[in-house]
Amino acid sequence: MSIEVATDANAYLGMVPMDTPNGNNYVDTDGNGHLYIDVGEHDDFEGPDAEPGEGVNSDSFTWFDGMFQLCNQGKAEADISYELPAPPEDRDIGGNWTAPADGYDEQVVGFYYISEGGDDPGDEGDRIFVAEGDTVPLAVGECREIGVRTVTKGVDATNGSPLIDGEVVITADSPEAGEPAGD
Repeated sequence: MSIEVATDANAYLGMVPMDTPNGNNYVDTDGNGHLYIDVGEHDDFEGPDAEPGEGVNSDSFTWFDGMFQLCNQGKAEADISYELPAPPEDRDIGGNWTAPADGYDEQVVGFYYISEGGDDPGDEGDRIFVAEGDTVPLAVGECREIGVRTVTKGVDATNGSPLIDGEVVITADSPEAGEPAGD
């Protein structure tokens, strides 16, 4: 048996920052080639009126389109899902990731892809939110534009700690990848 470790861009499930304003400002790779996202405090924006950002607005829905591409570089279709880390102790929102304000049951942090029409839900260009634990099929050679959505309805903005801090686990389940060719 031989198992190799690849950087995120070259793995069977490739993750590459997009060359977009959001991808360039909030997504990067570490020294091992692993993708990370940081929409916290930034002071590296350029321009005459550039002010440092300190995170997402309170009492809002914020959509970060074009953060990274997720590509199936394996040998068979894969069902992609994700799992969020536990909320930081001082950000524990009732033991889960749901916004605490009345009438808002949306996940505080989550991912979405952009519909390409055809078999995708919605119209071409629509944002298709993927809840934690839901799966999205990704055909061999297919890539998806992935964005991040935050919901801060009822979340205390004076707390000072991040909404999410830790590793998000992205899983590609591909039972057919291990089947021998033929038959």
